[in-house]
Amino acid sequence: MHFCPESVHGAYWSVTRLDDILAVETNHRQFSSERNVIIGDVPATFDATRAFATADPPEHTRERKAVTPAMSPQRVATLEARTRANIGAVLDGLPLDETFDWVERVSVELTTQMVAMLFDFPWEERRLLPYWSEVLVTTPQVGAITTTAVERDAIVNEYRSRILEMWRARAGESPGDDIISALAHNPDTAGMIEDPSHLIGTVSLVAGANEASRGALSGSIVAFNQFPGEWERLRADPSLASNAAAEIVRWQTPISHMRRTAVEDVEFRGRLIRRGDRVVMWYCSGNRDEAYFEDGDALRIARPNARRHVAFGGGIHRCLGSHVAEMQLRVLLEEILKRFTLVELAAEPRRKASNFSAGFDQVLVRIPS
Repeated sequence: MHFCPESVHGAYWSVTRLDDILAVETNHRQFSSERNVIIGDVPATFDATRAFATADPPEHTRERKAVTPAMSPQRVATLEARTRANIGAVLDGLPLDETFDWVERVSVELTTQMVAMLFDFPWEERRLLPYWSEVLVTTPQVGAITTTAVERDAIVNEYRSRILEMWRARAGESPGDDIISALAHNPDTAGMIEDPSHLIGTVSLVAGANEASRGALSGSIVAFNQFPGEWERLRADPSLASNAAAEIVRWQTPISHMRRTAVEDVEFRGRLIRRGDRVVMWYCSGNRDEAYFEDGDALRIARPNARRHVAFGGGIHRCLGSHVAEMQLRVLLEEILKRFTLVELAAEPRRKASNFSAGFDQVLVRIPS
């Protein structure tokens, strides 16, 4: 436990060990997710769009329960065949002996396809969902996705109108297995239509959750280039793909941190955390905890406890998309093994300028013929 009294984000506590992270994660009565789960302040527009990730029980419980069937292991299993076909088509369209951006051609495309399937969103318009979510949470400024508040508000209004239109259509149909239908037909969440900001916040949360999956899909290429012996090990034994996916998520840790706020004075690990203090759980540190992961900076695809990682959080706020992310990454590895001997880096990967996402803006690669 370390207290940082001054920073650009104000004062905050850092929680760095795996056990301590889980102790905070599973204690929502003293460490609240209400309103904000990142180290700094959020844009006013996002603050007005509440979602179950930024809520505590009982509200969180009702909404998570409504969405869970659309992202359950059973639902993910029904999506695997289509996911495999989509991944195969994307990989078959990649050029050989040419440099291209893996993030753009593979990671963004595959995660956007998955979001479209989860929402049953029109396939030809699938890139709108992550685009709208990014507009919603990004402060307008020169060089950003929007440059003025007027521009951003116009796009957000378009987003709101489209989601409300889809909601009304799904509510008038028989229940489906997509996320909007699940929310529209569940008695505990059907009333969200009366609070469009709340509805948009929840939809944006799920659509934006592909950030973790996108980071892992790109991180896999970076990981195997840093540890080529592990790639050869996977080629020799493709049955390790599932465990390799979990180990890549641990090693990559696509989301670096989450924050909670103390709702009362708490004595924790010999320190006094005051009511209102920000408490930041550094997943990137917990996934390197020497008490659990020997040589944690190394990628080991046969690591026996790879799934012990906290990259998806824990407790009631464990990432709903964790099953989706690991399935998609496992299938990607399996399909790469069928087609390519190697996907090699052509330049130093460029990370996002973020203390929240550990993903990549660009990963230039080359696939030898």
